[in-house]
Amino acid sequence: MGLTAPREAMWPIRDVNPTSRRPLMTQAIIIANVIMFMPVFYAWITGDDALYEWLICSFGLIPSHLLALKDLHTLITSMFMHADIFHILFNMLFLHIFGDNVEDVLGRASYLVLYILWGLAAIGLHVLICLVFSPFMLDIPLVGASGAISGVLGAYVVFFPRARILTAIAGYYTYYTTEIRAIHYIGIWFVFQLIYGLLALGLPFLSVAYWAHIGGFLAGVLVALPLREQVRYRAGLMGWRW
Repeated sequence: MGLTAPREAMWPIRDVNPTSRRPLMTQAIIIANVIMFMPVFYAWITGDDALYEWLICSFGLIPSHLLALKDLHTLITSMFMHADIFHILFNMLFLHIFGDNVEDVLGRASYLVLYILWGLAAIGLHVLICLVFSPFMLDIPLVGASGAISGVLGAYVVFFPRARILTAIAGYYTYYTTEIRAIHYIGIWFVFQLIYGLLALGLPFLSVAYWAHIGGFLAGVLVALPLREQVRYRAGLMGWRW
């Protein structure tokens, strides 16, 4: 599962939202993802299909296995496994941009725990949707950090709805950058996840786990809402873009 921008030619570059400390946990998560991707990248560039398939099936989460309570380690490993270079690049871009501020608010330990829980929520909704609407996808491995990162986006938009996101917008003949409020950028992104997710129900194959994104995002919002007033107070002290 890989994060996609609100539309194909609309990508975040950075946010205009300072932090009070270095985002060590976000950086550690990015490093862990890169390390996990190295064997996949090797198999990818060498054309070793057998190794590639073994890695994805061994560390990705297969919904039917989870329902049978098998390979439970993949609940965690699947969040750090990616299918190709573009998959990991786009996911890590979103985590780099939005994760530091959420980590700053929650603290490193709580952020890590919640990051994992958001990933589990994403997996849970994905498996439920597969079970009810797309049983033929129960044997397809789920890989990628985007479910957990969607939780980060959900928390970010609650904590910093007015933060500005420097965004690159490219058309057939134009390219420019502009600043978009987080509530608008992430809101558009979420609407697209819902649209694509609904349109994809029952399709025989889907390369993007939209319902995992939705599950992670909603979990992030639910966690962040009770903390909103606390963050608003800190925003005034730190000069955050509330």
